[in-house]
Amino acid sequence: MKRLSGFTALLTLLSAASVSVAQAPGVEIKGGPMHPLCKNCHQADTNMMRGQLDGFAPPSQTIMMDMGTHKEVVKYDDDTAVKNIKEIEELKLHRGKGFRINYVEEKGEKKAVLVTRFDILQTIQPNDKLTRDEFKKFLADNKNALVLDSRPPEPYQEAHIPGSKLLPAPAFDKMHAQVLPQDKATPIVFYCVGGCLSPTNFMRTKALGYTNVKVYTGGFPDWMQAEYAVTTPAWLKTAIEKDFAYVLVDLRAKDAVKAGHIKTAVSIPLADLDRAKDQFPKQKNAPIVLYGNGKEEAAKKLGEWGYRSVRVLPTSFEDWKMAGNPVAAGDAKTAIAYVPKLRPGTVAMTEFTQLADKTPANTVILDVRSSSEAAGGKIKNALNIPLEEIPQRLAEIPKDKELVMHCTAGMRAEMAHNLLKNAGINSRFLAAAITVGKDGTYVIKE
Repeated sequence: MKRLSGFTALLTLLSAASVSVAQAPGVEIKGGPMHPLCKNCHQADTNMMRGQLDGFAPPSQTIMMDMGTHKEVVKYDDDTAVKNIKEIEELKLHRGKGFRINYVEEKGEKKAVLVTRFDILQTIQPNDKLTRDEFKKFLADNKNALVLDSRPPEPYQEAHIPGSKLLPAPAFDKMHAQVLPQDKATPIVFYCVGGCLSPTNFMRTKALGYTNVKVYTGGFPDWMQAEYAVTTPAWLKTAIEKDFAYVLVDLRAKDAVKAGHIKTAVSIPLADLDRAKDQFPKQKNAPIVLYGNGKEEAAKKLGEWGYRSVRVLPTSFEDWKMAGNPVAAGDAKTAIAYVPKLRPGTVAMTEFTQLADKTPANTVILDVRSSSEAAGGKIKNALNIPLEEIPQRLAEIPKDKELVMHCTAGMRAEMAHNLLKNAGINSRFLAAAITVGKDGTYVIKE
C-alpha cells in the first residue's frame, strides 16, 4: 500500500475515526454516496463512497463506480493509496467487485485518497465456498437443497440457474421469511455474479441460525460458461413486446407449430437442430430461448457449440397461451435472423462513421481523450475536452446539440457519458476501439 502524505493522509485517518475536521480551503467534506446494498451493513462515512467498480481508465487516471442508483466518477493520481490490492493498475481485474473509496472533493471534482478492495468472501470459511463442480456435486448429494439467486429481480427473470428461487440481497429483510425454509438444517446455496450479494445473504442467513449454508462463488457468469439457464414467461413477454434482441426456437413438430406458436418463434424441430447449426448467430453471447420437448437436450447441444446465453422456457406452449401471452398461428419462420441491439447510451459504429465523416450542424463529436492524444490526430471538427476536465468545462459543452463521444477504447467515453448524465446533459458514446491518424482519418474496431 502506498504511503499517504500531507492533508490527504490526515483527512483519511480522521474520517475513518469519524472525527470532525476543519475544512481545508477548496476541499469539501461531507457524507459520501453508497450503493443500496452497502446500506444493509454500513452507514454513510465522511468523504467515503461504497459501491461496485464499474470502470477503470488509466489514460485519464479515472475510476467509475456503480452506486446502484447512479454512476460516480473519481480521479486518482500517484499519491492515491490502495489496500487489499497490490497496485492501482490491478483495478482492471476487478470490474463488478466491491470497493470503497476515501476521497476529497475540490471544486466539484472527487479525487481518490485511498482505494480499498472490500472482498466479503474473505470472511467466509473455505469449506463454505463452492466451485461450479462442487456446486453440482452438492446438489447431487443434497436432493432437498435450496438454491437462491441473490441478484435483483430483473436479471433473475431474464435468466437464472435451473431450480433456483429469488431472494435479492437488498430485499432480504422483506423477503427472507417467505423464501427461507422453516427447517434450519436445510442445505442452502446462494449465488450472484461473483460480488457482494450472495456473501451478504450467506452471512445474514447464518445469523438467523441456518447451519448448512454455502456460496457458489463463481455465480451466474461462471455457470453460463458451461451450462444453460432458465428464463421466465414474464421476461419473454417483455422481450416480445419491446422487441429485444434474442432468438426464440420452437422445437416441436411442424404441424404443432402451424396450429399455434409463441409470437416471434422460429420453427426448428429437435430432429433438425444439427442441420440448422449454421443458421444460429455468429455472436456466441446472443440470447437464445428454447421451448418444446427436448429443450434441455437442445440447450446442452448449443452449449457444446459455444453459445453462452442459452435459456429454456419452463412452461409449455399451452400454458403460455392460456396465460394470455402473445401467440401466432400458421407457418412460423424457419430461418434465424438475429440483429444485436445497442446498449443504452451507445451509438452504432455505422452511425458514428456517418456523423464523423459529415457532422450535421446539430451534432458535436466530443473527443474525451487527453490533449496529447488529440494532438497526435483528431477527427475533423471534433471538440476535444479530456474526460478529467469535463467537470470544470461543462460550460463549453453545447446543451442544444446532440453529443456523440469517443476515446480510444470506449471506457473513458462511457465515463464521460455518465458524468454528463449526472449533470442533466444527454449524450451517446462509441463503445468500440478507435484509432485516429494525424490527418484525421480513423479506424474503428469492435
